[in-house]
Amino acid sequence: MTDFRNLSTLPGDAIVAALPVGIAVIDAADRLVLANPAFQGALGSPGATLHAQTPAADIIAAANGRGLRPRQVPLDDGGFLLVLEEPASFASDPAPAASPPPGVGPAGVTGQIGIAAFAPGGRLIFHNPRIAALLGLAPEAITMGMPFEALLGQIAASGEFSTAEGSGFVAGLRGAPGSELSADRVVTGSGRILEVTTSPLPDDGWTITAMDISTQAAATDEARQRAGLLDSILAAVPHGICVYDADRRVILFNPTYLAVMAGAPLQIGDHITDVIRRRAEAGEFGPGEAAAVYAEQMAFDISRPQRRRRRRPDGTAIDIRTVPMPGGGHISVVSDITPLVAAEAEITRRAEEMSTMLASIRHGIMLWGADHRLVASNDVVGRLFGHPPELLMPGTSEIDLIKDMLHRGEWGTGETAEAEARLLRERDHSVTYTRQITTSGGKVLDARSDPTPGGGWITTFTDVTEQHATAEELRRAKEVAEAANLAKSRFLATMSHELRTPLNAVIGFSDALSREAHQPGSPQVAEFAQQINDAGKQLLGFINIILDVTRIESGRFDLASDSVDISRLLRGVARQAEASASAAEIKLTAIFPNGLPLIRCDERRLQQALTQILSNAIKFTDAGGEVSVGARVEPGGDLEIWVRDTGIGIAEQDLERAFEPFTQLDSTLARRYQGAGLGLYIARALISGHGGTLRLSSVPGEGTVAEIRLPAERLLSSRPASKSSSQARGRDRPERKPRHGRALGD
Repeated sequence: MTDFRNLSTLPGDAIVAALPVGIAVIDAADRLVLANPAFQGALGSPGATLHAQTPAADIIAAANGRGLRPRQVPLDDGGFLLVLEEPASFASDPAPAASPPPGVGPAGVTGQIGIAAFAPGGRLIFHNPRIAALLGLAPEAITMGMPFEALLGQIAASGEFSTAEGSGFVAGLRGAPGSELSADRVVTGSGRILEVTTSPLPDDGWTITAMDISTQAAATDEARQRAGLLDSILAAVPHGICVYDADRRVILFNPTYLAVMAGAPLQIGDHITDVIRRRAEAGEFGPGEAAAVYAEQMAFDISRPQRRRRRRPDGTAIDIRTVPMPGGGHISVVSDITPLVAAEAEITRRAEEMSTMLASIRHGIMLWGADHRLVASNDVVGRLFGHPPELLMPGTSEIDLIKDMLHRGEWGTGETAEAEARLLRERDHSVTYTRQITTSGGKVLDARSDPTPGGGWITTFTDVTEQHATAEELRRAKEVAEAANLAKSRFLATMSHELRTPLNAVIGFSDALSREAHQPGSPQVAEFAQQINDAGKQLLGFINIILDVTRIESGRFDLASDSVDISRLLRGVARQAEASASAAEIKLTAIFPNGLPLIRCDERRLQQALTQILSNAIKFTDAGGEVSVGARVEPGGDLEIWVRDTGIGIAEQDLERAFEPFTQLDSTLARRYQGAGLGLYIARALISGHGGTLRLSSVPGEGTVAEIRLPAERLLSSRPASKSSSQARGRDRPERKPRHGRALGD
């Protein structure tokens, strides 16, 4: 291969070989002619890989494969240059030029001269053996004394000069031999290049000398071609090139250098110190005192490759690279990178805008590369998941992130957490998927993954905690509305049943009284009148209950503030319930100390609540069961009142439902236990109005306990505690296990 590492040490060869810009010359047949070390280094190719006649297409493909984009610059001979815009690394020293090719030294030439001398009459008077060989003649063809014309005839007949150029050469010798000094160059038939000189002698004779200069001519032609090629390269390279010799003087620069460095004049022979000082004074290197700037610039070590950027006074940005040359001197390469710097500034600006945009977006965003490593993310991701900042640095692998989340218990513990981590590791990111997740911090997120070109993907997280809570609230509100609608239906069904019964009695007995009206003193009149009175009171009671519900729901439920003897109140409630308990064959017991304190309350409303609770206990206890009512002052000062029964009980999930208005846990018209479903609702409202609480605890089939707790601030005084009293009411029966059943609200 012909390349700059095997060329002669002509100055141009050394310059091109030392250039940090990769250059290759392609001939008109699209084949490689030569490539400098920077070009081969950029391709990562040892010398054996690029060889002479390598197709240009293969070289371009190799450059593109390394991410390089070689620029093609046409040459006058039909070929072109390949210039790598990004040169090889400055850390690599260019290969030194090889030794000159052999056979061009003067010692090798002088021994090859042929000489022939002629007398004034044209006869040969001297010749050496070499002249015959150079002129294409046999040694014996030239003899002493032979006429000059005879020698010319021998030369013409030899065939070495049969070409038009050779015939012209012979004719020139015949014309006026020896009249003046002349030198001709001729190519023989065998391809040799001869330089033939005729010189006059003092006696009007002449000499002919011939010398084979084929080697020198080839070297000269090659040097000339290389010089022309160098000129083409330097003119075509899109970089400014300035060469300093070992004395640090300018010996060469190309037109591009002058164009890039417009306004900074330069001449061949300028010393680098003059160049730097002149430019420092002109502000070429930026603001500052000229002497200090000059000292700073001269301090750069040009014995090793250097690279830097700066902004020129005219606003253009340039890239400066210096490379030392073998044997001393250096090359300075300058490139106008104003568009590149502007593009970089634009990229930086857009990156900052993107960063600002990502930071202000309320969604968490993570961009992943095809290698499953994080490319970018915003701070929202860290806030949503509690990730430490170092975990969201670019380059973090997906596996490391999943491991950290698993370790921090993001998905809990055990097999469930392992399964979630495994699902994420095996997820196919080439397709879009969405899901909703709940973080360990309680945030509800909509997660979405979308593929990106190149095999990566982008994941977005949207915090929908508030929306989720709102949706949940709407769902509960819907359920409440539906429950209210159902309660209305139950109310209508209940009232239609509960009101129909006393109304039927009123209507029926009033009809009967009408029929008995003509029979005064009939014994049935008093009975019918009593039934009508009872039915009317029952209707009035239902109406009062409904009015109480209306007052409670409208917030107009006013309570009196009376000083009440709670012992007396509880005994009164128990006495009122005796008849119902006795009729149901239930044992009723009242247990409380005589010295209970006075309390501040609405006596009628508190009695109403206690009566309703005790009535419920009796209603839902089978014959033979027990109901007890009691009270005591807690150590903390609160007053506790309880009603305990051995009735059918209430399932745990139904305990709160029992307090809903118009609610019975058995809502059919054929239900076993009658009632409007308002008793416990009103009782809790009345007790809450006193600042107290009412709660139920129950075991199905074993009974229920209603516990009322009034705050200590309602207690007015304390009395010395006396022996507890116990009253048994109703007909005693042998104890038997209560029957199991479903508890009702009223």
